[in-house]
Amino acid sequence: VLLEEESPLAPLPYPLPGTPEMLKRFGALPAGGMNMLRLLKKGSSVLIFPGGAREVFKRKNEAYTLQWPRTPELVRLAASVNATIVPFAAVGGDEFFSDPVLDTDDLLGLPFIGSWLQERTGKLPSLVKGDSFVPPIVVPRPEGPRRHYFLFLEPIDTTDLDPKDVRGCNEVYSQLRTAVEDGLTYLQDARESDPNEAAVPRVAVERVTGRQQPSFDFDSASRRMVKSSWVPRPEDEVCVLVADDMPPLCVESQKRWD
Repeated sequence: VLLEEESPLAPLPYPLPGTPEMLKRFGALPAGGMNMLRLLKKGSSVLIFPGGAREVFKRKNEAYTLQWPRTPELVRLAASVNATIVPFAAVGGDEFFSDPVLDTDDLLGLPFIGSWLQERTGKLPSLVKGDSFVPPIVVPRPEGPRRHYFLFLEPIDTTDLDPKDVRGCNEVYSQLRTAVEDGLTYLQDARESDPNEAAVPRVAVERVTGRQQPSFDFDSASRRMVKSSWVPRPEDEVCVLVADDMPPLCVESQKRWD
């Protein structure tokens, strides 16, 4: 959607940051199975959010619930090129704003406005049933946005997975979903011990000192995540490749695992 030259809601701007030029500079491509397959065949890494806009524009009281397709098409596609799937969980984004004043369903149900929104966004492509590219109306949280946390989990190798094996693909898809849900639960629990979670005082201190404030004690918090078999090592490093012409962004593990 954001790669289109014209906003889907024109003459209104689409209320998400970024422009087509900026996204293309970072190597973004229109979402779709063919583009994903082509990139994976080239050996590129692909960042996928299976829930699409349905998961971004959550309805009221849906924070940190996965809105993924019911069928494992993404797993089948990955298996067709023997790709490795790296699940990850992210907490903080669903609390950047307060709960929606009007969510997508509310807006689509409004007289006149709802039909106009549906007309402008109804034909946008998506792999998610019931997807809608109509953003909710939200307001800032009085105490500021919550801190963001990211957790990369144990990779899933699809080398021995036959994409035609429906049962096997469903099992891997279930494994993938469970890993992400466990990661979300773990991060929500662990952040409660973060002494610098509150946005306003943390940002003030960081501005004065010029240093990022630490988060929770990963070593002790990670013991509560009993369902995941991923065990961090002191030398572990999590890196995200932003663009081919830019260095990766890396975070080192600072605590020793007993």
